[in-house]
Amino acid sequence: MSPSSGNELRRDPLLGFQVVVAEGRESRPQQWKSTSPAPSAMRCPFCGGHEDATPHERLVLPQGLNRQNDQEPWEVRVLPNIYPSLSPHFPDSVPQAVSPFFESVAASGIQEVIVESPQHVRSFAQLPEQNAILTFQAYQMRLNAIREEGRCRYVQLFKNNGPAAGASLEHSHSQLMATRYVPPIIEQELAASKAYYEKTKRSFWSDLIESELSDGIRVIHADDQLVAFCPYASRMPFEVTILPRSSQADFGEANSTLLEQLALLLRSILVRLEKALNFPAYNYLIHTLPFDTFSTDHYHWHVEVLPRVTVRAGFEWGTGLYVNPLSPERAARILRELL
Repeated sequence: MSPSSGNELRRDPLLGFQVVVAEGRESRPQQWKSTSPAPSAMRCPFCGGHEDATPHERLVLPQGLNRQNDQEPWEVRVLPNIYPSLSPHFPDSVPQAVSPFFESVAASGIQEVIVESPQHVRSFAQLPEQNAILTFQAYQMRLNAIREEGRCRYVQLFKNNGPAAGASLEHSHSQLMATRYVPPIIEQELAASKAYYEKTKRSFWSDLIESELSDGIRVIHADDQLVAFCPYASRMPFEVTILPRSSQADFGEANSTLLEQLALLLRSILVRLEKALNFPAYNYLIHTLPFDTFSTDHYHWHVEVLPRVTVRAGFEWGTGLYVNPLSPERAARILRELL
């Protein structure tokens, strides 16, 4: 769709949610440029040398460091979250609901913070390549360790960058939340992927990649391992999806080469977003297979990048639709040109 071709109502091909792509003829991406926040004057608990301000880490990289006295240098640390939304206590039994209207169960789980550098950088885009790669290694190592513990069914890996995206500290970090249940959005993706396969005998995700590469206008990057594109029904300006080219459902099974390429590709995309939007707030997240689901070619783990440059207003909340003032075709072209 060109900027002058008029507004469109688009449907997401997997989950079916709808997006109004309402790009005006005179719209300019500069309208979403953000103002870089002033550096905080507080003593940052995530900076190297301030380890006494945090609990002892559960993982430190590079591996092989002796961190018993908190004096050895480090590049990435994984810490327990001291302000968790999930209770670290796992009751043996799940109480039965007393009413179909007022159901509740214990919100138990594991919550961790991944500190991505001892230096006070504010974004994944500003990390040295080594730290970007080590961060993704830490994601995978903690995901697989929690799988082995056997108390949780799903791990959500995500990053909140900037106050508008939910970050309370500016030092670049990401988070892990492991739950005893499979989140609804993952259940929906799995069910829709399975339904597509049963209907077509093909993988939705493989067909999506093939369609995006054939069309080309929303693709930002493609190589033999990964493809990155602005999805057809992007919910917000500059939304990006990254998918592995091969059918791989479990992020925990990605090999070291793929993990390294993924970390560097994500870093490259975030560098371009920061050039286009002047350090925007953003979230990224990783969707992967639940622990108790057999690996299947029907599903692909994937990364979603969500710049927080617009807000949902009354129409969106009232209808459940999204309104995106920038077409994904134009967003992809801008990001390609910033390479």
